[in-house]
Amino acid sequence: MKTRLLTAVLLLAAWTAAAGEATFIVKAAVLPRSRAVNGHVQDVRVLGSGRAEVHVSTTLDPIGARGFAVGQPRPVAGTPGWFHLPQSLGEMVAGENDPWGRATRILRWVMDHVRVNAQGLGAQDAGSVLERGSGRCSGLANAATALLRAAGFTARTVSGLLVLDSRAIPHRWVECFLPGAGWVPTDPTLGLWIVTPRHVAWPGTVTGAYDLRATRVPVDDMAGASRAWGWPVRWNRGAVLECRVVGSPGTGTVLAELRGPDGELRRLRLDGAGQFDGLPPGRWLLTVRLGNEVVEKCAFRLEEGGTASYAIRLPGPEVG
Repeated sequence: MKTRLLTAVLLLAAWTAAAGEATFIVKAAVLPRSRAVNGHVQDVRVLGSGRAEVHVSTTLDPIGARGFAVGQPRPVAGTPGWFHLPQSLGEMVAGENDPWGRATRILRWVMDHVRVNAQGLGAQDAGSVLERGSGRCSGLANAATALLRAAGFTARTVSGLLVLDSRAIPHRWVECFLPGAGWVPTDPTLGLWIVTPRHVAWPGTVTGAYDLRATRVPVDDMAGASRAWGWPVRWNRGAVLECRVVGSPGTGTVLAELRGPDGELRRLRLDGAGQFDGLPPGRWLLTVRLGNEVVEKCAFRLEEGGTASYAIRLPGPEVG
């Protein structure tokens, strides 16, 4: 009863500042469960035969996350005795008394010093990830959790699925306990204090076969939704593709669609020029439409951290 009441209260809060909602049908030997933290509410309805309907909603900004001053940080239980904050990070944290600001400094440090390497085969424990400066989603979550704990926070990793446009992949992110706000989620793979309606939490690590089908998804893609929340998506996550329109579209609308190596789909309306950023390395297919007509198709192989430029030539006289 208490769990249901907490879910209802947080769902009401989510409606007041909803950043997005999504609904999925999941089939698996171990099903996800209903849970609620500040900024991410997951309601699960079991359908039988190993199936469940999962509704996820996220808020624009965790409620009550700012303005609670506490004393200087001390390592919490679960932090290895040998693990310490890097000197530069320790100096920044020592001068910050607001828990939200302190935790944000730690997460930003992870963004600056640890890059995403989705294909990395090395150990993903916090020490190994910080030593080499790269990791998979699990490694980034482990590193961020260890740093938060070393700075005096209670923090934990969360296992689940991240739903892309064509499939769902096992994923891991972080929840940090903030005074006055409770557990607040953040995904170090994406950026600062970012989780999306595409994050489906699981009890324990996702193992075995699963089948997930989206019945309702957010209008914006993940990167667009993250930018709209006012928090930066990782600038060191990947490549950039710049697009420039040559020629006049007349009264039509130019829409660029970019499909990635994992099936992820990005869309961008081009008013003269625009760019896709935060792209994982690999082969991407660009399709450009003027109204309902396809006017360009081109494939790109993007390198990590690189920038590619492409001129889209439309029928008719050139302008500019």
